[in-house]
Amino acid sequence: MVRESSSRDLLQGLDVEFVLGDLKDAASLEAAFRGRDWVVHQAGVLSLWEKQREDLFQINVLGTRRVVEACLSVGVKRLIYAGSVGIYAGSPDPLAVDERGAPNTARFHSFHVTAMCLAEAEVYRGIAAGLDAVLLHPSLCLGTGDRNFHSSWAVIGLACLRLPVIPAGGINVVDVEDVARTHVVAAERAPKGSSYLLGGENLTNEAWTSLLHEVLELPSGLPTLRLPGRAMRALGDVGEWVAKARGVDHGNYVTLNHALGQAMSLYWWIDDGKAQAELGHAHTPIRPALERQVAWLGERGLLPGKGFGFREFAQTFLTP
Repeated sequence: MVRESSSRDLLQGLDVEFVLGDLKDAASLEAAFRGRDWVVHQAGVLSLWEKQREDLFQINVLGTRRVVEACLSVGVKRLIYAGSVGIYAGSPDPLAVDERGAPNTARFHSFHVTAMCLAEAEVYRGIAAGLDAVLLHPSLCLGTGDRNFHSSWAVIGLACLRLPVIPAGGINVVDVEDVARTHVVAAERAPKGSSYLLGGENLTNEAWTSLLHEVLELPSGLPTLRLPGRAMRALGDVGEWVAKARGVDHGNYVTLNHALGQAMSLYWWIDDGKAQAELGHAHTPIRPALERQVAWLGERGLLPGKGFGFREFAQTFLTP
């Protein structure tokens, strides 16, 4: 399902049928879903800016409500909902959390996380009304096709700035192809109402930066900037102050602000043993996925030497 204005570049060459629809238009959803066995809901907005609060609510929360209601209305057999691992993981301590979530509230650093919680509540409301739905929560995906820079901002930033900023904390990164395969298995056999975290490798931010350095083939001996959590949050505050002063404190890309500074200093480690045991979710090595992503970015002129330098990086990620 696409909007009239949607890019179709990532779907070229695939044997798919395009249908028009919009998360803000309930009638278009019913028309698109009618006669379908499965609906896979992955549409939404990612933003850590307060000015995007209304978009986050209208699209992520109310859009999910409309998807659920349309599925119930036309009798879709199963909804596969792709949520956010961020409502479960994100802890100041190096904990690998499962579907019970981290035992603290540090991850609630922006309205985006709250919006994703509210969106998930809409899916559970649908389940209570009789909808067959499964909830999946991928961690940070690597591979080709990241046109909204959800993970590529870190790759492009290090390539352009050549100054590894290493905050305390860690991330979980997963091959997007592993996530895609598990979506199909979940659609086929996951129990109604079940929920799964889908992860890959748990890495400290230092190990993640080292891997980026190797794959980007950056010169050895580059200076590094190691920041404790408090300093990373302060850097985010500076970025937000500058953005507000310039009137650019908005945007759908991941850009430097208080929320990002808070998020980067947390551990986003997960334990996806449930998905491995029940769905056969695989953990292929993450380096090949990162190599594919770097090659894809290079082919599109988004890396230094390909027409994308510090100025372009600043215009994209520092001035939304």
